[in-house]
Amino acid sequence: MGLLGPNADGELPQPGRVPDCYLGLRLDPPAAETPEVLVVAPAALQHRAVPRPDGSVLYELVTGHPDRTPRELVFLADLTVELRAWPTDTWTKVGIDPQAAAGAVVAGWQRGDLLGLRLGGLTAEEALALERPAMTYVRGQLGDRLQRQLARAYRRWLQHRFSDHLSGDRFL
Repeated sequence: MGLLGPNADGELPQPGRVPDCYLGLRLDPPAAETPEVLVVAPAALQHRAVPRPDGSVLYELVTGHPDRTPRELVFLADLTVELRAWPTDTWTKVGIDPQAAAGAVVAGWQRGDLLGLRLGGLTAEEALALERPAMTYVRGQLGDRLQRQLARAYRRWLQHRFSDHLSGDRFL
């Protein structure tokens, strides 16, 4: 059994069930630049630099949520909304700090320890939607747009990978 246990419908998250989805984390820009998103594979949450159990619970929700689909891009605010289906419906009740885990992943990417894809061009409203669970509509539109960018980057990576015969190379 995972760390969260069954949700209100009796469903258990199955960590690792959908390992090929993505987590989008807000990157705070330097002054006068537009906000950006860092997209990482969920496995980044299991890196040794990510605090426990914070990274483990996030990994459980990202990869094991009953409704998760392959190649889906999710944000921390989406996970906050999804967590409401569990009896311990807030991060505080679960006893973890998702921002600490996200910060550790971003720091690992900045050091070069973790793979990630930086996507930019966020509006102020989209950047705000990444932090506010109630802004589902705006976050959904942003997710759709970023997923198209992610799909293009993945196709370019596949072309590069097959043209250079790099069998051990990973996308994220």
